[in-house]
Amino acid sequence: MFSRMQNDNGKMMRNKTDKIDRDVIDVDIVCVGAGVASLATVIRLLQGCKDPSKPAPHVLILEKGARVGAHVLSGAVVNPAPFIRLLGAEAWANAPVCAHVHQEQFVKLTRKHGWRLPVTPPPMKSMGFAMVSMGALCAWLAEHCEELGAEIYPEMNAVELLEEDGCVVGVRTGDRGVDKNGHPKKNFEAGADIRAKVVVLGEGACGCLTEQLIDRKGLGRHANEQAYALGIKELIELPASSNRRGAIMHTFGYPLDYFTYGGGFVYGMDDTHVALGLVVALDYRNPALNPHALFRAFKAHPRIQERIQGGKVIEYGAKMLPEGGFFSIPNLVTDGAMIVGDGAGMLDSVWLKGVHLAVEAGMAAGDALCACLAQQDWSVQRLMAYPEQLYRSKAWRRLERFRNVRAAFQFGLLPGIMAMGASFLTNGLLPSGRLLMQSDHRAMKRRHPATPSPPEAPAPAPHEKDLQLDILSDVFYSGTVHEEDQPCHLVIKDPKRCVEECLEQYGAPCSRFCPAQVYEIRENEEGILIQPSNCLHCRTCQIKCPLQNIEWRLPEGGGGPRYKQM
Repeated sequence: MFSRMQNDNGKMMRNKTDKIDRDVIDVDIVCVGAGVASLATVIRLLQGCKDPSKPAPHVLILEKGARVGAHVLSGAVVNPAPFIRLLGAEAWANAPVCAHVHQEQFVKLTRKHGWRLPVTPPPMKSMGFAMVSMGALCAWLAEHCEELGAEIYPEMNAVELLEEDGCVVGVRTGDRGVDKNGHPKKNFEAGADIRAKVVVLGEGACGCLTEQLIDRKGLGRHANEQAYALGIKELIELPASSNRRGAIMHTFGYPLDYFTYGGGFVYGMDDTHVALGLVVALDYRNPALNPHALFRAFKAHPRIQERIQGGKVIEYGAKMLPEGGFFSIPNLVTDGAMIVGDGAGMLDSVWLKGVHLAVEAGMAAGDALCACLAQQDWSVQRLMAYPEQLYRSKAWRRLERFRNVRAAFQFGLLPGIMAMGASFLTNGLLPSGRLLMQSDHRAMKRRHPATPSPPEAPAPAPHEKDLQLDILSDVFYSGTVHEEDQPCHLVIKDPKRCVEECLEQYGAPCSRFCPAQVYEIRENEEGILIQPSNCLHCRTCQIKCPLQNIEWRLPEGGGGPRYKQM
């Protein structure tokens, strides 16, 4: 499995501190997750280590997906400026860019109509930005990492942080070949202990090790509760049209209610493909809300239909977006570890963009690690150069400028829009102070006869059978695959509470908020049936369960969605 990784004596070392003999592998830097933030960190680090008189650092990247980009949804609009600073204009000219934004609209939707705003709000403008398949972009960045000397291992999940004397010293990878009862199978292979001078956590939003580190080290004590949103997306193939490429539309309003933050988007990726999505903030109140049903209602709106009619779905997926913003970001470093990208909440929820922040964080983290390597000083004081550099970036200053906007949307659409306008006009002076945010699961209200019914998914017309898909048909297009004979990675902590409390008080919202129909109410309401093979790894269940009764664990490496790179 790690055939190229050996210690100085050329032999694998064994760790006998637990019941299983494990390979112990020594490297300089180990990155968990092969997303944009981790890859940018590695590129920047290795760019700064070109002195031929000194040995190159041994850098390892672990990716839990079947390949780099397998867990990254296609279709995004990104600011190219940070990439140009990282790689240079010449290299960026060869990036897998589908198009550049040349037309953008911002539209308010009602149930049957839509009104285009005369201008796109300045904080949300994307004119001239690059439109990319994120899977293809990550694969392209991974090639740069390998050319610079990094090693990347897909199908490898990191399940535990290793600590000594309060300092993170590495990670443990997951065991393979364990049956559903927890017993080793014939193909059992123990996970390895990978020891490193610094662990870089780039797992994405609500990452298992990242949350473990934040909780264990108290890195979020000063911060607001993180807020999340569920993004549901389809890639739709259509007859060729030259007017489609580079045209984007963002929407707000229908099908979301006044107190549910979010919106939709339609991106013309090229002449024949449209990326279509709906983002639903998870601090919604109505326990009857069903994000996938809202997504289908969004697709059926006349203003959306005119852009996708005649097409067919070729890919489906879901992911988690950290929306808390400036006041929800934890401390980024501790002894032996740093957090980059979405795992730290680095997303501009006004712009609905985080890729530029991921690159900025990667460059700052890479510079800090390069300085640590030069001085052979891996202390937390040296690692602090990473956040100090990031805090001086333009992207960070924008986060600070709009620091209270997302929290203002808790009080409704109008207060949120007013906060956005005040932040823009006063350069961040207003709203002043710090608005607090509660955990997403606390926002859900108990069901009540007077609770309004959210919009339902419309029945598809016969000619829409390839476009208006039910949830399980959509899941098929995610390509998600899991080894069936393994311990269930979705754990209901106390099944009795599901029946005695959740079903009674909230109507088992997990059977609705999951975008892959992993959870279903059993016959006669005797409990919850779990279908882990459907899971898209979005972690909505762990975040939104009103009783916090679901634990999401890492399945065997290589499991999960297998998104295309378009």
